[in-house]
Amino acid sequence: MKVSQITANAFWKGETGVKALVEDQGKEYRASLHLKGSQVFDYSCSCAQGNSYRGMCPHCKALFKAYEEQEAGNQGKTVTTSAQARAMIREYTNGEVARIMSEGQEEQIYLSVSVLVNRREVMLEVKLGRDRLYLVKDLAAFADAMDHGTYVEYGKNLAFYHNRSVFVKESRPLLDFMLEVINSYCEQYEQMQKSSFSARPVMRYLNLSKTARDRFFQIMKGKTLEFEDHRGEKRHLEISWRNPDLSVAAAREGRDGVRVSIDKNLLVLKGETHLYLGDLKRLYCCDQPCSETLGVFLSHMMSGYGADYQTVINNKDMPLFYERVLKRIAAYCTIDSGSLNLESFKPEELKARFDFDSDGFNKLVLRPTLSYGSYSFQPVEDEKLPRTVCRDVPGEFRISQLITRYFKYREYESDYPAIKDDEEAVYRLLTEGVREFMAVGEVYFSESFKKLKVLPPPKISVGVKSTGNWLELNVDAGELTGQDLARLLSEYSRKKKYYRLRSGEFVNLEDNGLITIAKLVEGLGMNPDEMENKNFRLPKYRALYLDGLFKEESGITLYRDQLYKAVVRGMKSIEDSDFEIPQPLKSVLRGYQKTGYRWLKTLDKYGFGGILADDMGLGKTIQVIALILDEAQNNPDASFLVVCPASLVYNWENEIHLFAPALHVKTVTGSAAEREEQLKNLEKGSVVVTSYDLLKRDADLYEGRTFRFQIIDEAQYIKNASTQSAKAVKSVDAVCRFALTGTPIENRLSELWSIFDFLMPGFLFHYQKFKKEYEMPIVKNQEQWVLESLHRLIGPFILRRLKKDVLKELPDKLETVVYSAFDKEQKDLYTANAYRLKTELESGENRTGRDSIQILAELTRLRQICCDPHLCYDNYRGDSAKLETCVDLIKNGVEGGHKILLFSQFTSMLEIIGNRLNGEGISYYMLTGGTPKEERLHMVNSFKKDEIPLFLISLKAGGTGLNLTAADMVIHFDPWWNVAAQNQATDRAHRIGQDKQVTVFKLITKGTIEENILKLQESKKDLAEQIITEGTVSLSNLTKEDLLGLLD
Repeated sequence: MKVSQITANAFWKGETGVKALVEDQGKEYRASLHLKGSQVFDYSCSCAQGNSYRGMCPHCKALFKAYEEQEAGNQGKTVTTSAQARAMIREYTNGEVARIMSEGQEEQIYLSVSVLVNRREVMLEVKLGRDRLYLVKDLAAFADAMDHGTYVEYGKNLAFYHNRSVFVKESRPLLDFMLEVINSYCEQYEQMQKSSFSARPVMRYLNLSKTARDRFFQIMKGKTLEFEDHRGEKRHLEISWRNPDLSVAAAREGRDGVRVSIDKNLLVLKGETHLYLGDLKRLYCCDQPCSETLGVFLSHMMSGYGADYQTVINNKDMPLFYERVLKRIAAYCTIDSGSLNLESFKPEELKARFDFDSDGFNKLVLRPTLSYGSYSFQPVEDEKLPRTVCRDVPGEFRISQLITRYFKYREYESDYPAIKDDEEAVYRLLTEGVREFMAVGEVYFSESFKKLKVLPPPKISVGVKSTGNWLELNVDAGELTGQDLARLLSEYSRKKKYYRLRSGEFVNLEDNGLITIAKLVEGLGMNPDEMENKNFRLPKYRALYLDGLFKEESGITLYRDQLYKAVVRGMKSIEDSDFEIPQPLKSVLRGYQKTGYRWLKTLDKYGFGGILADDMGLGKTIQVIALILDEAQNNPDASFLVVCPASLVYNWENEIHLFAPALHVKTVTGSAAEREEQLKNLEKGSVVVTSYDLLKRDADLYEGRTFRFQIIDEAQYIKNASTQSAKAVKSVDAVCRFALTGTPIENRLSELWSIFDFLMPGFLFHYQKFKKEYEMPIVKNQEQWVLESLHRLIGPFILRRLKKDVLKELPDKLETVVYSAFDKEQKDLYTANAYRLKTELESGENRTGRDSIQILAELTRLRQICCDPHLCYDNYRGDSAKLETCVDLIKNGVEGGHKILLFSQFTSMLEIIGNRLNGEGISYYMLTGGTPKEERLHMVNSFKKDEIPLFLISLKAGGTGLNLTAADMVIHFDPWWNVAAQNQATDRAHRIGQDKQVTVFKLITKGTIEENILKLQESKKDLAEQIITEGTVSLSNLTKEDLLGLLD
């Protein structure tokens, strides 16, 4: 195939005409192409296929290929602008021109559509114009003109630049809809052609899909449109969105039939979700139910060859047609039957009978019977009924499904539906199924079936009385025997909805007092068999649990004696109790501390123990001291035991001396022989303070002693019940026990169990039971109701207040002194150095400046030994008591979620602390004088935002200029001569911007220069000026007696 004489003419509007002669098998044909850019818009050929061939003929394709090759060949010559570039220029230019021209055009173009309808298609014919309307002959070209703002002439009186703004506002919704449908159709068309040679289709009419029909008629709601049907008849119809009053005629046909017909003028259109019916005035848009119902009827009335809006039915089939069709459509149309009595075709109604029988204790049989008039049959049979019987197929199916739902088994002999050896299925049938069978037919019961009753829940009453340390409960379950009650509770524990009596009757276990009793049995880990005699005992500490349970649950009558009521009332009205605060502490205790004291007194009154779990710094110690002091005043011979970490032993001693000096406190410390002697000579009315470590060594020394109160501080030390410390504190005999801790649970619920096992053994059962029934369901299975049950159990015996809860009662800064004591090696080292300095001071009369410097150096050495002897003795092999105290304090603070600042004058001490914290897995920042400024700023900013809980800071590096309000806990590892500098360090956290209360801990080694510095600070507030002035050491203002006093 040869192409010659190619000519191409370009036009301004981006269109190119290409013509050529194409030789094919000795014959020449004239082919032409109409291009828009690089796309073929139209084509023609003089060959025979030119008009009949679908798509481009081979000659036009050959021309297009030759033209592309010719254009490509021209690239080797002088470069010319590509067709795409020219198209871009044209389109942007045309668009800009169209925009400018349209600005001057008025909104005066109207759109008008006519609807053409045949049996399957709905098409739109579009016209536009001002006074006169012009037919749009190519809708695809119209859409293209709208896309590019093209100037198009439709006639000598209508030409304009295409832009949405030139159309009147009422036409724009229709315009937008049309363009969307046209463009979608063109895209599909081009994809279907799958050829670069394809042109856009020429669209005289816009064919509407079912979905597009729904959108179109919604847009045209209330407007009047011209419709032309498949017969060419035209009508103007108003679009009305309501259901029509359709008329359907029914009349006799021949000797044995009925003809059903509809108006031949009825116009029927189908959308995706709506049916549209037109008469001579309106097109009605039917709602969805009407569309679904009439749609099936009308589609069949108008389908098939020669369908003429009517159908005929033989009299034998008329009952089915009446029941299935006419009754359905009657809701939306008027059926005119004239002299024909349609009721005579009404079929016999389906009736059902269900006979229930019981054959023995665990077998039920159903004998169902269905009937239509005089015809009866079993639904289990494949019954062939006469054709004259109009069967209610949906009704039969519903009954069949109902039977299958409740009867999974069939009797072998009769094939009747049956239930065998399935109590749950029997119970379900009796409580749910029988009602459903009654709703669809007549139900009859045999005498044996009638015995299968479901009894209402029994009425439960419970009597509770308090006797000594016990609560006695009596359960009355009406006619139920104790054995029935025990078994019934066992069934409930297995989550059953019913209990079956020996008589075969069922007892409903839902929504009644049995739930409360079952929860009691389950929550307290009781064996249901304990209910057989309907009387049982519980420890008195279950009083609050019972009260909460009985009040939350309904369906139970509760009888309580006065003593039981008094216990509950007393535990619930602690703040209003009449326990007097000991006189020496009335003005000392804050409001929440007084409540804590009364809570402890209330628990003691009823023989309970408890956990005081206040946040760190809220004064747990002083609340317990108030409790001990009150008891000592009323019972002078009573002894008390406080067990705490070794680092807090002297802190307890100091606090008791400070707030209750009338108490006789005895710290059990020193060697084994010394401790034995101390306990041997223990006076009546003593408050014994010892450590966990020493108690486990001295456990046998406490045998035979009974303490009025046993207090364990930092109770998390016994979180592991298998440790010797836990066993030791539990072996001590005490009338009442209390635990103090800011973190009763650190990692596992077993820790809480261990503390309660100390307070009230058995309260949380033995551990394996607690683990099975509480710990695993809560931790592993996230069972909320089990968590709520545990809260109900332990709630009355834990008192926890956070700082934010009592903020109004707190000063903005709490200061606490924490004491530690040397062990033998550290004490010997300190004593030797102190003795040497004391000897030098006592022997010297006049001091020179050199002597003063030497004295300061010796004082500093003593302070370093108090901190950690490693600061000044490389060969020291012992421990540091203060370091252990500090680490305990940090660990408690971190576990309590606090952020901590720790200050020391000695940079080397911060390194020792840091090394120890590395071993404990605690992260920290460290700021010293050697920290670069950039790193210093980075650490300060990071501490405010991240999770690192601790900042170690040296005095010189961090005493001023830092804002660390993220911290709410400050530790001064060593006392400073300069009180003002120490307060400045505290103010890194305690300053503007701090929204939490700040707790300050001062670590002091008991019986050393540190304790005396603290006393001297209190007596001489200007000590800093007396010793250090402008950084120069001056001991001139300290007398010889002052210096010796520091060493005593």
